[in-house]
Amino acid sequence: MGRLKFVWNIPNALSLVRLALLPVFAVLYLKGYFEWSLLALALSGLTDLFDGMIARKFNQITEIGKLLDPFADKLTQIVVLVCLTIRNPKLTILVAVCFVKELLQAIGGWILFSRKEIIRGAKWFGKVSTFTFYIAMLVIALWPQMPSWLMIALIALVAATMIFSFFMYLSVYFQLRRENGLSKKRSVKEPVE
Repeated sequence: MGRLKFVWNIPNALSLVRLALLPVFAVLYLKGYFEWSLLALALSGLTDLFDGMIARKFNQITEIGKLLDPFADKLTQIVVLVCLTIRNPKLTILVAVCFVKELLQAIGGWILFSRKEIIRGAKWFGKVSTFTFYIAMLVIALWPQMPSWLMIALIALVAATMIFSFFMYLSVYFQLRRENGLSKKRSVKEPVE
């Protein structure tokens, strides 16, 4: 497996900022500084929005960025969910769904990467899932006394978008495996008889 080279550019730097904001969010939230923790989470969401836009607009898409951006997304979701679950145990099921989904997607991504197969960036369904997650978690964090039925509805919505996103990415994964398998077969020359 080839060495993955880190490329310094604005999108990759924004992904690193997003990773650096995670412990800031966690400490502030768990110490009870909710407004400041939400500011850190909002900044994290903005870096997620802008890193992809900048990478596409200015042709700064890199192989490391294709791995770093979704890794930062996944880690952000897990950290936020764990922190919110500590204060609200109703979110436990969402932590389980998120953890299983992210673990399976990480394994699939690692398989593609280790076999030097094409890795594509985030898809619209992944972005919808991430956006839904951020909005729902902000609402839950800002409204700790929300009615139970509303919290259950938000949890169900986030879980549904995560599961939908997972199956869509699973379809993309198998399509990539087929495409990469076909291109490798085509590159092998037939023996001359």
